[in-house]
Amino acid sequence: MKFGRSTLTMAAALALGSAAAPVAAQSPEPPIWVVEDEDSTVYMVGTVHMMRDGVDWESPELTAILEEVDGVWLELDSFEPPANIGTLIMQSGVSPERPLSSLLSEDEMSQLETILAGHQVPLESFDALRPWFAYLQISALMLMEAGFDPQGGIDLHIKGRADEMGIPVNGFETFEEQFEVLAGMPEDVQLDVLRETIVEYDEAREDLVVQLESWIDGDLAGLEAETAEIAQEMEVFYEELFVNRNHGFADGIEDILGGEGTALVAVGLGHYVGPDSIPTLLEDRGYSVERR
Repeated sequence: MKFGRSTLTMAAALALGSAAAPVAAQSPEPPIWVVEDEDSTVYMVGTVHMMRDGVDWESPELTAILEEVDGVWLELDSFEPPANIGTLIMQSGVSPERPLSSLLSEDEMSQLETILAGHQVPLESFDALRPWFAYLQISALMLMEAGFDPQGGIDLHIKGRADEMGIPVNGFETFEEQFEVLAGMPEDVQLDVLRETIVEYDEAREDLVVQLESWIDGDLAGLEAETAEIAQEMEVFYEELFVNRNHGFADGIEDILGGEGTALVAVGLGHYVGPDSIPTLLEDRGYSVERR
């Protein structure tokens, strides 16, 4: 699970600490996509749901866009957990009748225990989690170990700026819908993702920082390769987490274009790369999408 798969922890919103030194010495240039019609303009930017402390990622162009837009669209319109979050977790994230220790090998459980011990988390507290929910928690621990701040996410930053400026903030999805996407995957798919997260934990943690720096410099080649790997090796996971949701985001963008004015769409970075990306889907529907 490298950066492409970590961003899936969208959900991290979902959940997804050590401080990290600033890494960007030059003016940041993260990609921005633009789609227009006669009376509407939609700017699109990728988000990372946790950001490393001290990283300068906001480009002058994005700052100018925020001054221009009439509305902002994020994956979620609020990052406050819903009142029923405890019920959601108990209903879809916990399965004491099928503990992880009955699904993973002894070696996998040992590797999981090592990861958790590094964060002073007892293995017993994880055993009753369903594989998809354990995956989210492990991903969050990985991100924090790499210096990512749960309160420093780009989507949180953009929402904060929009709120300060009085710009309406809308959401394409809800917490419940995001939970359903992951919880609804077959158990064997959930286990495959969890196993890979455990096995590649150390390598993925290091790759996260490299991928982040590349994105800030406008280079998406690594993320493109990661997404292609996910599509090939984890087809169901890719379809559910990327393809189906990308179609939903593209539908939402078409609805925005059906009105008038200027909007900023900011959803997880992984949704903008690959053959099933938001820009590609919009182009397939007849729109011209410019990457800046």
